[in-house]
Amino acid sequence: MTTFPLENVRKLRKELATHPVYAAVSDMNDLTIFMQHHIYSVWDFMSLVKYLQNQIAPAQTPWLPFGDTHVQRFINDIVLEEESDEGIPLEDGTTTYTSHFNLYALAMEEVKEGSSQLIREFVSTVATDSLDRAKETIQIPSAAKEFMEVTFGFINSDKPHVVAAAFALGREHIIPEMFRALLDKMKISREQAEVFHYYLDRHIELDGDHHGPMSLRMLDLLCEGDKLKISEAEEAALLAIKARIKFWDGVLFAIQNNSN
Repeated sequence: MTTFPLENVRKLRKELATHPVYAAVSDMNDLTIFMQHHIYSVWDFMSLVKYLQNQIAPAQTPWLPFGDTHVQRFINDIVLEEESDEGIPLEDGTTTYTSHFNLYALAMEEVKEGSSQLIREFVSTVATDSLDRAKETIQIPSAAKEFMEVTFGFINSDKPHVVAAAFALGREHIIPEMFRALLDKMKISREQAEVFHYYLDRHIELDGDHHGPMSLRMLDLLCEGDKLKISEAEEAALLAIKARIKFWDGVLFAIQNNSN
């Protein structure tokens, strides 16, 4: 059972779960705008994951048999599922594998052809140049850019307990609630956006059943019972959820502004 203080986190989670952005997604144009923002948080999620994997189950030689094997299994499971999860089966039933990022980009193309072009250019620039250069040269939606700045602020702190708090309480614990609210309130049917619905269902299944509880165990491990680390982790968790709320505020504004 976690020793991490969760009362203030729970208050913000309630606010996030009832955000008006979910009900604002009323047609395919709204969904396109939503996805063109949200894809950047789908992308930067993996940098949180990879940072934590490098701390908990590092790829190094010679290999050393140290660490909490339950948490190592958890972070490796996350990487496996995020980088090579089961995708939409082929027509003949053949299983496919894809990253959640590429699955989301596919969902964007299903909703509106060409809508993933900007994020593809962004990732390409990161690969060939740098993240800073990509942020300077690609016209990233401002709300998404600000959210990414917060994400990489956690990573650049180089404090594993801080990154774990942002990951566990700012991602894994809130994603099922957010996506259930989106499925419940948006007016986009499964027939209209099959891949997007599959993406949401998959995250609700994975994050709600297993990833959430194990992420708290990882957070406890990295805090080591240290009062300062616990305090810093709580601050990071609250900042992460507030950043998501502000992000959704920006997405809501973009949807409403496009409708007017």
